[in-house]
Amino acid sequence: MNLHPSTFNLHPYTMYFDALTIAAVADELRETILGGRIQRVLQTGPLSIGLEIYCHGQRHQLLASAHPQLARVHLVRARLTRGIEQDTPLLLLMRKYLLGGRVVAVEQPALERILLLSIAKRAESRNTRPEIGARGPAKDLDEDLDEDLDIVEDDEGGVSPPLPSLYLPSPNDIRCDLIIEPMDRRSNIILVDDNHLVIESVKRVTPRMSHRVIMPRQVYALPPAQEKRDPTLATGEELAALAALLTGDLAKAMVSSYRGVSPQVAREAVFRALGRPAARVDAPLPWYSLAAHLRELFTAPWQPCLASGPAGPTAYAAYALGHLPDAAPQASISAALEAFYAAREELTGHSQRRDALAQQLGASRERMARQRDQIGGELRKAADLESLRWEGEMIFAFMHALHPGQAALMVEGRTITLDPRRGPVEQAQERFKAYDKAKSALAGLPERLAAVEVRIAGVEELAALLLISGDDYDQIAQIALEAEDLGYLREHPDPSSAKRRRKATKARPIQLLSSDGFGIAVGRSARQNEEVTFRIGRVDDLWLHARGVHGAHVIVRSGGREVPERTLEEAAGLAAHFSQAASEAAVEIDVCRRALVRKVVGGPPGLVTYRAERTLRAAPRRPEKHTLQ
Repeated sequence: MNLHPSTFNLHPYTMYFDALTIAAVADELRETILGGRIQRVLQTGPLSIGLEIYCHGQRHQLLASAHPQLARVHLVRARLTRGIEQDTPLLLLMRKYLLGGRVVAVEQPALERILLLSIAKRAESRNTRPEIGARGPAKDLDEDLDEDLDIVEDDEGGVSPPLPSLYLPSPNDIRCDLIIEPMDRRSNIILVDDNHLVIESVKRVTPRMSHRVIMPRQVYALPPAQEKRDPTLATGEELAALAALLTGDLAKAMVSSYRGVSPQVAREAVFRALGRPAARVDAPLPWYSLAAHLRELFTAPWQPCLASGPAGPTAYAAYALGHLPDAAPQASISAALEAFYAAREELTGHSQRRDALAQQLGASRERMARQRDQIGGELRKAADLESLRWEGEMIFAFMHALHPGQAALMVEGRTITLDPRRGPVEQAQERFKAYDKAKSALAGLPERLAAVEVRIAGVEELAALLLISGDDYDQIAQIALEAEDLGYLREHPDPSSAKRRRKATKARPIQLLSSDGFGIAVGRSARQNEEVTFRIGRVDDLWLHARGVHGAHVIVRSGGREVPERTLEEAAGLAAHFSQAASEAAVEIDVCRRALVRKVVGGPPGLVTYRAERTLRAAPRRPEKHTLQ
């Protein structure tokens, strides 16, 4: 297990699911699913859908995503699984219009990042199901299917009788289009009927959000075409003329001048012409060669390619990538896309889970802060209680001076308001009763306030440790489990408690050896901190913690020996690195004997008090070698 999951080494240029990639995907889909029957429809996530399409004796899994950073459409090898609990309006409508239908066309508007799947479905196909009671559990019938038979399977696993695979158009067919727009933040997946009206979409776009409205019953319109040139018709004279009007980087100039040209396509064209991916437009350049290579990228046969680095895939393309090292050909564009985005989704999934947990912890802290403020307000009423008691005593003390109908009593410069219609004894007793009642209600408030303060400190500690965890899946799971066990979460992001607990046990305190051979243990969650301090640490060991901020408990296992300065500096560097102050050049670290560290009575795990400490400054340092237990 890697202690510090390294930040995913993305290529310095952003990856684009560009027009060339969509063109390659469209050609692949025409070869694999055109004419196939949609026999399963599902949502694999809030912004993604999946279709299982049977064609030419095989089942094909088509994935489409409208994720802001991971938008794409391609085939995947594994059977897609459902990723949402509740059926959404889009899913219900896709079942109605797509399930059992045929893919009759796969189109891409010229040089646009849009893929259109046209589906035709028999109007009576929804009534061809077996009678109630005849449906059985889903079966894997792939091995038994003949070339001319097909199976219709819905998202719940029901299977209809085999139907002829030959599709003959009928005037009564239900027709619709599934339009996938993988355009980064503006990505969408839209179901459109035969009258070009939007049925439903993954993302609804209101008039306040954009002039291009995507809402049910609104007319669907393609995005406005860019006023750029066609790269398939590029000429040397044209490029030279454009360069005379532009300045700066050549690749950027090509992107701004030609439709469908992404930064990666432009860099590849420049590399093929010049042997390097970057050049300036004001330099002497082989314009005819540049134009030829640009046309070649849009007209040559597809050569799917995937470039990789030490941390995994870094780029993909529908053509051979010459300007990136370690680029290897792939069996298909879908294979390249699946490999690239599988690695990205794993990292993004961990980040999203961490961010969601951080939001939940923040919401929990806000709830407890409101409780603290409410209790504090009740305690502030104690001063008013004393005034009630004082007023009652003064009314009795000056009873002899009061006359019937008196509305106020002045004592020591303070005014006591009286009811002229009631007797003074009754009013004094009323104040004493109110005082006794309120005093009983306030009993225990100081203890409750202290308990809430401790819980706020506990949730703040977990939130800080969560940020320190980075994208370490096991650490995130461990902190999530602790937050749930301590009652900080109303609802855990993962509904499978048993699964969470199995995974959470993988996260253990870091244990390593210093340069002088002393054992060092580092906790990275609340329970790990408690384990490091009170189970791994012995009374004569040294205990370290960043001063005044949340962070890891660090133990140097001295065994009663004198700890060398070098070991102490290494341990202090670890305490600084695993703390909220990790971004600072130097951090104050408190050091004391473990025997002087005490748990906070009634507090959550990891909260301690300590004394007789000394403070030193240390620069944050990453561990180099460690052995996890």
